[in-house]
Amino acid sequence: MFPRSGLRIARILGIDIVINPTWLLIFVLVALSMAETFSEPIEGVTRISGTDFPGGIWPWVAGFVTALFFFGCLLAHEMSHSFVAKRNGIQINRITLFIFGGVAEMSEDVTSPRVEFKMALAGPLMTFFLAGVFGGFLALAYALDAGPVIVAPLFYLTSLNVFIGIFNLLPGFPLDGGRVLRSVLWKVTGDLRKATRAASVGGQVVGALIAGWGVYLLLTEFFISGIWLLLIGGFVFQLSRAGYQQTLARIATSDTKVGDIMYTDVPVIDANTTLTDLRANYFAAYHLPVFPVAAEGRLTGLVGREDLATVALAEWDVLNAGRIARPIEAGQLVTPETPLDRVLRTVLSRQEFLIVAEGEEVRGLLTRDEVTRYLNARVKMLGGR
Repeated sequence: MFPRSGLRIARILGIDIVINPTWLLIFVLVALSMAETFSEPIEGVTRISGTDFPGGIWPWVAGFVTALFFFGCLLAHEMSHSFVAKRNGIQINRITLFIFGGVAEMSEDVTSPRVEFKMALAGPLMTFFLAGVFGGFLALAYALDAGPVIVAPLFYLTSLNVFIGIFNLLPGFPLDGGRVLRSVLWKVTGDLRKATRAASVGGQVVGALIAGWGVYLLLTEFFISGIWLLLIGGFVFQLSRAGYQQTLARIATSDTKVGDIMYTDVPVIDANTTLTDLRANYFAAYHLPVFPVAAEGRLTGLVGREDLATVALAEWDVLNAGRIARPIEAGQLVTPETPLDRVLRTVLSRQEFLIVAEGEEVRGLLTRDEVTRYLNARVKMLGGR
């Protein structure tokens, strides 16, 4: 459900900031909506002491500037979650801005209700803080009898932050309020599964209510608002169900180590092996996505079928595995003793496989297919599917 692609635009506190293509759509829509709003005479907002918001290009300039500040506030919201997560030893890989706001991608799940409570509250607290900042500037603008070009953007930035803060505190998973609810129930009951189940039901109720509001607006001819609320309600509903399944997966694998389910019959390819031999003796004989490559007893890289496909057939007897091998990334190496739930996110979302090794000695290969099969079987035992 969450986006995995996008353009990296910055790196803050060691966290990549990524814009998904869908963000551009919502940014333009918000900017245009603000511009149209600024063009309407609203007493005390776009009309101050008889002075209307200037016409021409000004509403459009102000609309796009307001949209930039608004999405900056959403980024600050996600950065607050991420800052608290990092302070508690949880690595945040990146923050992605997309059509429904922003999401911080964690390398692992939260392991205690106390940490989840602090992480969940950090975002709304930042949003309300920003509402207070913009509200303070708005009060100052009124006191100084500033014109509508100053007052109107401050008014809407204050209002939007208040709305976003309240919306995020609704008691439904995966909204921040749902995570607060889950952390409290988790602390009280000591049962993560029951706590997540309750918060997930709350999320489904919240999603259904939002969608129902959208239907009402459609029937009253507020088409754009109605469609937008239907999309948001459906998104929250689906994520609440998916969040419960993810928690079941975490519980199902909590007692499993990588070494328990890895492939152990994984040959290490000598770097001098020709591509012809590689194809005939390894890819034809083993149903594995990649093979580790070593030179003089030291791991030097990985070679997969796609790497072989990039080389012309005429060169297969000339080139060797070492020439086409790609480097092993830090996140692609784990030990047999690594808890499986620590790498679930990585295997199911970013990496199709992980090399299991101790030092320079390869012990096996963990593949997404094997993890998925194991996970489905264990979750069924818990009654989750």
